[in-house]
Amino acid sequence: MRLTPHKLMMLLRAGAVIAGLAAVAALSGPFKYSDLNLPFPDTVAHGMLFYGLTLVATGALPRSRAFDIALAFVGLGAASEFAQSLVGREMSLHDVLGDTAGVVAAYAPVALGRLRELARTHPHVTFAELRRTDRRSARGERQATAGVETTA
Repeated sequence: MRLTPHKLMMLLRAGAVIAGLAAVAALSGPFKYSDLNLPFPDTVAHGMLFYGLTLVATGALPRSRAFDIALAFVGLGAASEFAQSLVGREMSLHDVLGDTAGVVAAYAPVALGRLRELARTHPHVTFAELRRTDRRSARGERQATAGVETTA
């Protein structure tokens, strides 16, 4: 079997699905953290889990914006705490903060890499100008055509 980028992405996506399902089972199951006997607090475990999930999802979804993936996982962290409260487990703000810290730790290198790229390619352009020229958003398109007069 020859390894190609497509095959590697398919394996990464399958791994992401398996990791996501395992995380759902771990977060909503009847498990107690104290039964695991881990040498670090529950909040650190949440951070490590969401760090790994964010990295895997960012790699598995190359056409999605990394920031959108990060926002989705912050929302999933909050939703998982709410779901835990529905199944009789304790809902904790500390765990949500741990989830968010893991997502931020996974996203920060991506954001810094993008900032370095912008500093090299567009050193004197403001962020507002960059947002207006973003071809991936409809807002940039609307603003670019707003000054163009059409005749009917």
